[in-house]
Amino acid sequence: MSTRRPSAYNRRARDEKLRLTENGTFQISVFSDLHFAEDDEADSKTIGVMNSVLSSEEVQLVVLNGDLISGEATTQRSNSSLYVDRVVAPLVDRSLPWASTYGNHDSEINLDPEEIFYEETKYENSLTQRRVLGSTAGITNYYLPIFPHEASNDSAPVFLLWFFDSQGGHYALAEDEDRKSVARQSWVDDKVIDWFVEANANLTSTYGQTIPSLAFVHIPAHPMRAFQQSGVSPSREPGINGERVQEQGYDSDTGYISQDFPFISALLNTTGLAATFSGHDHDNDWCFKWDSKLPGLNVTGNGMNMCYGRHTGYGGYGEWARGGRQILLDQQSLGDDVQTWIRMEDGSISGAVHLNATYGQDRYGLEQRSTSAQNGGISLSPPYLSVIYLWICVFSGLISGFHLGK
Repeated sequence: MSTRRPSAYNRRARDEKLRLTENGTFQISVFSDLHFAEDDEADSKTIGVMNSVLSSEEVQLVVLNGDLISGEATTQRSNSSLYVDRVVAPLVDRSLPWASTYGNHDSEINLDPEEIFYEETKYENSLTQRRVLGSTAGITNYYLPIFPHEASNDSAPVFLLWFFDSQGGHYALAEDEDRKSVARQSWVDDKVIDWFVEANANLTSTYGQTIPSLAFVHIPAHPMRAFQQSGVSPSREPGINGERVQEQGYDSDTGYISQDFPFISALLNTTGLAATFSGHDHDNDWCFKWDSKLPGLNVTGNGMNMCYGRHTGYGGYGEWARGGRQILLDQQSLGDDVQTWIRMEDGSISGAVHLNATYGQDRYGLEQRSTSAQNGGISLSPPYLSVIYLWICVFSGLISGFHLGK
């Protein structure tokens, strides 16, 4: 039996506004890479993670940030409604509103993202939308405004949440002449970018001000790979750095050929965009501040932060402990200081940081990093392993010398 927990948004009608709490804050819980449908035991454990995280936090919105379902594991299209029901059950039980992006595993020959969208948006508390039509646009491209607690009908939003469909996977019910599934592009489409730029300009004009914002997209953009190549610091960017960033457009055979550069440019040119949040790479959960020139990019960052979530589902690869990224917005800081942390399945916290002007310079202490390490929060990459090995050798030599002297 599900445990129902009171929500600040009790059975929200779909057209009701998202609002700050009385304290002027707004908390988002992000579940990434749920990967339902691989087997019933994994699904049950994933629901356990979601319930545990939501029982530890007081959130106003849940974001399902891609790969809700492992499409390659489904055997017939009629299963999609069953798995959508499973995915959203912990949110329905708590009367929490949610918003989704779809990932590469949400579109496969036996799983149509159109059907996921149809089933998901039957629910009253689903805020997932589709603002851009077109065969190459994907589905989950939209924005949600967040208003002051006591907002009137003509109040300006205090924050905007942008959602993008990075696509990938394969087209449903489509095969090529060799009877193989047909791959979809794995980057945000140009048509979506045009919509984003125009919609943001219209919002700025309508309200006469820049509105601070966040963006959610399943597959990370290339700057995260470029930064990883320059070095992720365990003290300045605490978190797991356990695998190669597989950015939008990346293919293991052809590599990366800048397919997401228009999207990157649009993000950089969006004044007030404080941070982006992605999933996709299950063994990564760090953030970084893009405020410099990065290898292989001919544009310079403007201070925007880019973050991973945390692998939430027991489906999909990865052995790290599961959890969900938390994001706390505060009207007092208006996006200049975004607090974020990982709430683990066991209730502990990992990788708590402030995405502010000094993030990327601040060093997070040994105590915090030790807690993070227990939850898989420190990646011992080859340079660090080399240092450890050197110290072991030196120490061993001293001990050997001591014994020889005796």
